[in-house]
Amino acid sequence: MYSKRIVYFGTRGQEITSRHLGAFVELGANIVACVEAPQGSISTTHTEKDPYEGIDEIAERLSIPLLCPVNPKDPGFISGIRKLKPDVLIVAGYQFYMTKQLLEIPPLGAINFHTSCLPRHAGMHPGFWAIWYGDKESGMVIHYMDDGIDTGDIIYETRVPVLPGDTINGLYDRCWKSSVPLVKNLLEGLESNSLPGKPQDMSRYMYNYEIIEKDFQLDFRQPADVLSGRVRMAPGKFYFVLNGEKYYVQECTVIDEPVYNRKFEIEVPVNIDNKLVFVTPRKFFQIVKVLKNGGNVEPVSLIV
Repeated sequence: MYSKRIVYFGTRGQEITSRHLGAFVELGANIVACVEAPQGSISTTHTEKDPYEGIDEIAERLSIPLLCPVNPKDPGFISGIRKLKPDVLIVAGYQFYMTKQLLEIPPLGAINFHTSCLPRHAGMHPGFWAIWYGDKESGMVIHYMDDGIDTGDIIYETRVPVLPGDTINGLYDRCWKSSVPLVKNLLEGLESNSLPGKPQDMSRYMYNYEIIEKDFQLDFRQPADVLSGRVRMAPGKFYFVLNGEKYYVQECTVIDEPVYNRKFEIEVPVNIDNKLVFVTPRKFFQIVKVLKNGGNVEPVSLIV
């Protein structure tokens, strides 16, 4: 049993919250309260049902006080946390901004679990953006929290490959699996007041914004393998525009350039071997299956 008093912040139904909380509980962490985000307040691209015991279920089973503030900036909530006398705040899957007044309560600070290779992909939806940008690796960072968005010193980090054809769910699963073993290291470091801390290289900082509809439009100025990764991440969600109409790509493939004539126009499809193909800066992007208004369209029929 560890002695340091922990207040754990997370969100019901979110695997990043429950998976890591389960590890803390199994290892005998001294959790004096749980704080969950209000239902419906979180934005996520992870779509699989959480298979782990939720933050609310663990709190009920172990008789841990469960708090659900509408706004963590509320003075009454901050006062309540102060009365708990926590040594540290642990945050995993809690999207509300936490003020300096809250972060400064525990003597050992506040520690966040973030699903990316910080300082790249700070902020929202890091798994989505890792695939969207065509990154070759992702991972988990356990870091101290400060006034910025995911800018604090790094305590521990892991790396996992982004695989061809990765989905957001699959990538997150590997990332979270990689960081669960670090919970023991974190508890032991807290107990002995010996946690490491490495400043982030802020010249490499990259912040992710909330996803908008325009992010799903395929940009053929990007290499074909990057575009293919986006489509395979979310089949039927990414689209191209042709003659003012949106066409949603259900299936695609990347092909080597079968011709050496590069006098093509961007975003203008061509017929190569009776296949609908878009030229990109690296290789060609072939549309295998495309939808319009929910129905299948023969790809090559779109070429005038």
